[in-house]
Amino acid sequence: MRIDEKKIISEIKQVKPADILLSCPDGYLAQVQQLASKIEKEYNIRTIISADATYGCCDIMDDDASRLGTDIAFHIGHNSAIKRIGKRTVLIDVHEDVDFTKVIKESLSSLKKYNQLGICTISQYLHQLDNTKKTLEELGFNICIGEGQERLLDGQIMGCRFSPVFNIRDKIDALVFLGQSRFHAIGAALSTGRPTIMLDPYLTIAEDVTPFAEKWLKRSILQLYNARDAERFGVIIGLREGQNLFKRAMQMRNNLLEYGKEVQMISLREITEERLVIFKNIDALVQTACPRISIDGETFSKPILSIPQIEALFRIWDGKEPEAFLEKPLWL
Repeated sequence: MRIDEKKIISEIKQVKPADILLSCPDGYLAQVQQLASKIEKEYNIRTIISADATYGCCDIMDDDASRLGTDIAFHIGHNSAIKRIGKRTVLIDVHEDVDFTKVIKESLSSLKKYNQLGICTISQYLHQLDNTKKTLEELGFNICIGEGQERLLDGQIMGCRFSPVFNIRDKIDALVFLGQSRFHAIGAALSTGRPTIMLDPYLTIAEDVTPFAEKWLKRSILQLYNARDAERFGVIIGLREGQNLFKRAMQMRNNLLEYGKEVQMISLREITEERLVIFKNIDALVQTACPRISIDGETFSKPILSIPQIEALFRIWDGKEPEAFLEKPLWL
């Protein structure tokens, strides 16, 4: 695992900060601790490590950096086409230098039933896309990599953003996800509606995640029908800085009022059953923070719908079919 230290040092030399803030997913914490010590020792800069959970590019830290008085917030491990978010947050690459050749060759029996393959991955493995494409083409497959849009680079997906694979879904028989994240692979399967194979280079296995995607889709549909007869809705505004979709939450509120529903607005930083169970007079919830909380998060005692789900419920109330409501490039 390689953190792009050159970019961090370049920013430090340019900005000359007195203090910096570092955040990363839990799996990178040990390396980030070493990096923090190195920066303090070599550049005499006070360095703070955020111990809050970091889920993705939506977990920007401008507000935290402002409260702490730090000049730069380095967000390590979730990169995108946008290199800066907000006034202080700089996105820093992490590269996993693992070879996919072995897992590809070990997985030919799973892949040979398809001819046209799309390939995608997350930021840590993007530098492996071209070599993987070449390897698969040499084995006789036709390979398609979707173009990046907005925050996404070519072939890149995130937890709620899938445009590179969504836009090629009609050109492929199946999708290949490079990496060890079933979370992302299942998201790609749901967004495209295509069979999706995850190539895990660490365990050297190919896993068809399509059955998991089908299970999650059924659960998402069940939530719709559990919420169909609800009269009192809670609409949750996420307080995490990159998840604060206030306008979308107000739009959902207004739509629900038009359908004659009672609405209670709720703000939360961490959306958990423990915090929501206290709202006894609410029948169902809508949250605009992170769609994955509703689609594959923890089990809640009441229906808790993401934006694609509540939009599907509106269709049901209009007497229409909900359609393939998760087959979208963006779940926000």
